[in-house]
Amino acid sequence: MNSDIRGELWGVIVNPYSGKRQLAKDWIKIYRLLKKADIRFDEQLTAYPGHATEIAKNMVEHGYKHLLVVGGDGTINEVVNGIYTSNIEHKSEVTLALVPYGTGNDWARYWKITRNYRQLARHLFERKSVSVDIGKMTYVNANNDEEHRFFINGAGMGFDGMVVKITNHIKQVLGGSAWVYSLSVFLALFKLKNHPMRLIADDKIVEKKIVTIAIGNTCYSGGGLKQAPQAIPTDGLFHITAVEPLRLTEIPSALKCLFQDRLTDHKRAHSFVTKRFVVETPKKIYAETDGVLIDAQAPYVIEMIPQALNMLIP
Repeated sequence: MNSDIRGELWGVIVNPYSGKRQLAKDWIKIYRLLKKADIRFDEQLTAYPGHATEIAKNMVEHGYKHLLVVGGDGTINEVVNGIYTSNIEHKSEVTLALVPYGTGNDWARYWKITRNYRQLARHLFERKSVSVDIGKMTYVNANNDEEHRFFINGAGMGFDGMVVKITNHIKQVLGGSAWVYSLSVFLALFKLKNHPMRLIADDKIVEKKIVTIAIGNTCYSGGGLKQAPQAIPTDGLFHITAVEPLRLTEIPSALKCLFQDRLTDHKRAHSFVTKRFVVETPKKIYAETDGVLIDAQAPYVIEMIPQALNMLIP
């Protein structure tokens, strides 16, 4: 146990709309728990998409080196972007902690971080941490300007992005739950599109029509699916799976491989393990980072930032 914890000031960023909105009820309990444990913190609740990025950037630029995120994958994505678009010099010294309240919670799933906020104080006191990698995606935005987006769990394009788009619509009606991703995968099959692409990773080049690309920093995406089953966020490498168009008769076998964590075994799948990945395609495709849709077009350049942040883990 680190006795210095009571001398540290934590910035707490809360997305009260995460998941099934259970957090709106639980936040006051978390607040009281932190106060009772004599943990020094300043909290701020998000009010609109992108707000967590603004809050995190402001906090680290004002000296906060410890951030507690209470929300889902999208919220932690925004926080990472706030840190990495800030003007602080030593970004890798920032420490993140998480109480997961999102729909997919894939980042939390990898680290086995649960929603049991009653263990939060102990979690913060024990200070078990690991240095984790993050990714940086560079692309052309709607104004034809180059733009960057950072991500911590993973990114995707094509069908993967379409699933996120459908999921966001369903969540507005039914709320957030892991099964929503499975439903979205099924619905997205009816909008399946492929695009001619040129994929470049080190000395490997694939020029094919591609349906979907999953770029894994961890193995999980889409609420527990393993599209890049070998990915781990501490090895300095992306594990990437790209899938060619499927014949109608091949869809059942592809879904079976996906739900059995063997997508890379399918004959239409291409795998890459690399620090840098480039996607070239003449048409605009759906793209997402940590489940956040981005308005972008090719070329996409995805680069690894090793040991980018400290993460508190159980």
